[in-house]
Amino acid sequence: MPFNAISSSLIIATMCDVRRCHLGRDGLPSSRRLVTGSNMPKVTDNLWTLHASLIIAALVIAALVLGAELLIPLAIATILSFILSPIVRRLVRWRVPRSLAVTFVLGGSFFVALSLTAVLSSQVLSLTADLQIYRQNLVEKARWVSNLGRGPGTLQRASDAVEALDQAIRQEFDDGKPAPAPASPAEAPAGGSAEAQPPPVVQQESERGISGFIEKAAGPGTTFALTLLFTMFLLLQYEDIRDRVIRLAGTDNISETTAAMSDAGSRLSKLFLTQAVLNAGFGIVTGAYLALIGVPNPILWGAVGAVARFIPYIGSFIAAVPPIVLAAAVDPGWNLALMAAVFFIIAEPVMGQFVEPAILGRSIGLSPFAMVISASFWVLIWGPIGLLLAAPLTLVLVVMGSYMPRLEFASILLGDKPALEPHLNLYRRILSGDTAAAIAQMEEEITEQGVTAAVDTSLMPALRHAAVDQRAGRIDATRREDVAESVSDLIAFLTDAVPAAPASPGRAQRVLVVPARGAFDELAAKVAAVILDKSPRIEAEAATGSSGLSALAMHSADEDDGLPDAIVIATAGGMQGRLLEILARRMAQQYQGARVNVLEVMTPDAGFARQVMPEGIPLWTSVAEALAALDFEPTRASEAATAA
Repeated sequence: MPFNAISSSLIIATMCDVRRCHLGRDGLPSSRRLVTGSNMPKVTDNLWTLHASLIIAALVIAALVLGAELLIPLAIATILSFILSPIVRRLVRWRVPRSLAVTFVLGGSFFVALSLTAVLSSQVLSLTADLQIYRQNLVEKARWVSNLGRGPGTLQRASDAVEALDQAIRQEFDDGKPAPAPASPAEAPAGGSAEAQPPPVVQQESERGISGFIEKAAGPGTTFALTLLFTMFLLLQYEDIRDRVIRLAGTDNISETTAAMSDAGSRLSKLFLTQAVLNAGFGIVTGAYLALIGVPNPILWGAVGAVARFIPYIGSFIAAVPPIVLAAAVDPGWNLALMAAVFFIIAEPVMGQFVEPAILGRSIGLSPFAMVISASFWVLIWGPIGLLLAAPLTLVLVVMGSYMPRLEFASILLGDKPALEPHLNLYRRILSGDTAAAIAQMEEEITEQGVTAAVDTSLMPALRHAAVDQRAGRIDATRREDVAESVSDLIAFLTDAVPAAPASPGRAQRVLVVPARGAFDELAAKVAAVILDKSPRIEAEAATGSSGLSALAMHSADEDDGLPDAIVIATAGGMQGRLLEILARRMAQQYQGARVNVLEVMTPDAGFARQVMPEGIPLWTSVAEALAALDFEPTRASEAATAA
């Protein structure tokens, strides 16, 4: 039935592709597009895209489930190749033939794995043989815990649960039941004797046991053989596989594709190899400590701790449970269990917060939400082995998504990098009216990079987005007032929180910041005036009104002392260059001798086209650029003295 559904979906998808051949770019027939006269995406186009995406997702999940026996060894081999490839490359640099280097590395890895398997197997057998010795301590501790819950309500139910656990432990370890007595000759069925009974078929049971063992070992053996084979070919054919992937990605951007694959491969190899070394070190320390305090089988628990740490966030806690329980079983008291628990409580934060960040960086590149989702998905698809492979496979997907546009969604959804750039995040908070969060973000950015850089990278680009949205009709009058109120609070914060620089000797030059046109240009002018006024050589003020034309009558041409030394026309974006040129020329005519400049806010990604101003009118795209230019320009008084 699932195959019939998949076949039907494929047929429908094929029909969709055929139909799309006769559609326009907007997903509609040409005749309908001419009638509507619209090039906007239609609902049907989105539905077809969603339908195709669901089909692809269903096929991928079906392939992962049905091909688990082949894909699991391939996934393990891919991770092993990332771990072992730096060693192979190092040997190749030492002029060792690649085939010999791969053979040496795989042989050494196989020997280490075989030795660890033998040691761990002996540890498991030893633990299994000694479980009977620890039965009484476990029973006593279970009884002690059950006695704590004596009482009504929830405590009573908890006590009953512990009592049931006590009974289960007794039943599990109770092997003293007498074997059933053999039937006496008197109980033999009539018409026969004891000697007439058929003897037990020992040979058949032995053969069945051998065949059962072979069947049980066939699965792991096949997985191990395939993993070894895939790892060998991935290490031997690395160059050829890389060239084929580049060919599939396209040769038009071969330089970018090669750089992306090299960077991704080196980053993943370094990460996995370093993580393996750190986890092995954690396992050694764990085993040594448990052996020191007297917990049995410390080598086994050290190996479990090393492997479990490949599971981020919860791996160490999973590895801590068995040795703590065993410590409680060994010691009649609770001291040994508490000592083991304290070690894991201290060791995990030290590894996660100090050792790994110092060596690997602050994060492995995955968000906690991504780890929960990926672990759930891979456990559902591949079972317990998926829990170990969840982090490496997801990390590979995130790294590839940072280079491949079609996988960028994976890098955004699962990576730990911020989803929005600072200016977009600030704009979102301003739009939602979360002024407190916006002020907190600005305060943090000011602490990290300074007030001018924080304004240029966050606040002014946010005003640019607001101006563009308003002129596109996406912000109504009510929303505009809310945004203006939030930005006014941010301006007040900048005015009060950022101290001004000490005044310099001599008269500072006066700068008048004039908004070009509109409410957001007025806000941009106020922000620029606040930052420029922090300079000891500048006295800046913002013109009142939301239009530069209204600032023409602010000062009288006869009052020389009131004339500004420089005029800055501030615009948050979206204004035509021709209008800016006209406004600048009128400002120059009104304020004879004042230097007229234009400050046009730009986003950090330079997503908007830069205006072209006529010669003689400087164009700045950041407050820092304006501050650097104005801070060294002479005032009117100094120019007059120089001329005299």
